[in-house]
Amino acid sequence: MQAVILAAGEGSRLQPVTNFVPKPLIPFWGRAFITYLLDNLEGLVDEAIIVGGPDGQVAGEIGDRRGSLPVHYACQPIPLGTGDAVIRAQELLEGPFLLLLGDTLATRETLEGVVEAPGDVVLTVIEVDDPENHLGVSRNGAGRVASLWTDDAMVDAGVFRLDQRIFDALDGLPPLRGELRVLQGIDGLLTAGADVRAVQMPGPWLQFGDHEGLAGVLRVMRQLGEMHGHECGPGASCVMVPAEGCTIENSLIFGPGSLKDSTIKDSIVYCATDTVGAAVTGAIETLT
Repeated sequence: MQAVILAAGEGSRLQPVTNFVPKPLIPFWGRAFITYLLDNLEGLVDEAIIVGGPDGQVAGEIGDRRGSLPVHYACQPIPLGTGDAVIRAQELLEGPFLLLLGDTLATRETLEGVVEAPGDVVLTVIEVDDPENHLGVSRNGAGRVASLWTDDAMVDAGVFRLDQRIFDALDGLPPLRGELRVLQGIDGLLTAGADVRAVQMPGPWLQFGDHEGLAGVLRVMRQLGEMHGHECGPGASCVMVPAEGCTIENSLIFGPGSLKDSTIKDSIVYCATDTVGAAVTGAIETLT
């Protein structure tokens, strides 16, 4: 089995940081986020295909292998949605495949459940408190999906198992609010009678590119830290630049620069240069 990781989005909710680094390459605890995805795929799939942007930043960072997992690349020149992105990988795909979003981390347990689940198509779901901001998924017996685009509190969690039929299902569909979405194709397969199943993802939901913005990045930073043994109390921070004489709380700071005599609180900061006396609170910001 192969896996496709979609990593070509603009990351508009995390600008201006994502003007400098693609969202999947934002480092959490010293590692690009996408490497956590690749590590969970190692030994489960034969190869990974990353759909990146035309600048090649993801390929430059990851290379052609992660551990024992071969990595190949496809290009989405313009980010026109997840459906358009997966079509860009079609020529590299040979059979059933996993589809993952580059800003969403599934545990190995979840990935194994998606691989092993019955059905023609498998998607993951998770229960949330704010379903109005997400795609609800209605299920009936045996985990079968009854309908998509509902107001159900169980929502799409961004990990799928698909096969070649998804490409026919996507062919000719009009964009939805400017983007062709893979869920449009899944909905078409469901309407045509495909057996679509839902696997419930255990919490926490390690997803940071959706509606939460800054809060989502800081939440995932703490959750990943707890999973990997870092100190993640209420004021935990991930500081990946030299910092002298600084007060830093609940923030993610990275980049090629450095900080001196600065105060950073509740923020994500890309430090592009050596900076003295910065003050950033509750913001997504670049220091240039």
